[in-house]
Amino acid sequence: MNQLNLTRVAVSLQVKVPADAIEQHAAASPYIIGEELARQVAAYVQHERLGYYPALEYFRTVETIDPELLKAEESISWLVCGLVREELRTRLRAVFSNLKFESVQTVAYTMPNIRPGCSNALHDLAQHFTPDQVRVNLVASSIRRQDNDQDVAIKLARHQICRWLKDRFSTLEITSMRYLQQD
Repeated sequence: MNQLNLTRVAVSLQVKVPADAIEQHAAASPYIIGEELARQVAAYVQHERLGYYPALEYFRTVETIDPELLKAEESISWLVCGLVREELRTRLRAVFSNLKFESVQTVAYTMPNIRPGCSNALHDLAQHFTPDQVRVNLVASSIRRQDNDQDVAIKLARHQICRWLKDRFSTLEITSMRYLQQD
């Protein structure tokens, strides 16, 4: 007879929030902000002859980007992260007994993997700085029959996440999953 056991899976995913969901709550367009940030960052990088585009956090210490633009980016990023967190909590509550958010961050605050001089660099940089994509790291727990098959637990968690979130975001990518041993 199998007994019930708590299964925990660490999940990393990246989602893109639909434009209408953001624009319904935001005072400014995230796409205009992304484009303007890309333009100002690219001008700075060209002026300084850097071989890379720094992360947005760098520009808090360098007074070269419009501070109001950075505030608008931060505000919309905060809003979008909140929307994603609430959507995940609401949708996944039906299939997981507990969700523990480890981190929730817009992609805009990560280091761009775009290099100056590449074709479409400005366009790609604008997409990167647009605060509509969010990376989430969480631990999903569920109570299930103990069968000690970690692959089954991961496949089941992947299936449930995709099933319950597939129509909620413009894109949904599970970047990693791993089974966590019981404490």
